[in-house]
Amino acid sequence: MSTFKIGMIGDYETSIGFKAAGIDTYIAKVPAEAKAMLLALAKEGYGIVFVTEEIASLLEDTIDQVNRDTECAVLIIPSVKGSKGLGKERIKKSVERAVGIDIFKSSQ
Repeated sequence: MSTFKIGMIGDYETSIGFKAAGIDTYIAKVPAEAKAMLLALAKEGYGIVFVTEEIASLLEDTIDQVNRDTECAVLIIPSVKGSKGLGKERIKKSVERAVGIDIFKSSQ
């Protein structure tokens, strides 16, 4: 059984809870720093990296590249400031691509 690490890239306030749970946390202040961190974590064998929506909105191409080309799964999460819906939208698109329909669509 192989093991992998879990990391989180985001702002200080959001990272506190992840750090308390034993997850490796990385604070990114600028997009270039976040991009370098994400690529490094994927290369270092992290299995899951949580990225806050604020950062993810600036790194969509890099996140797609990491999800496509590595075994690392990048998951987008809201920060303590609240959700912008980016994570939910990406999940919706992935599920729709996989099953062919929008299962989140309201029936009304």
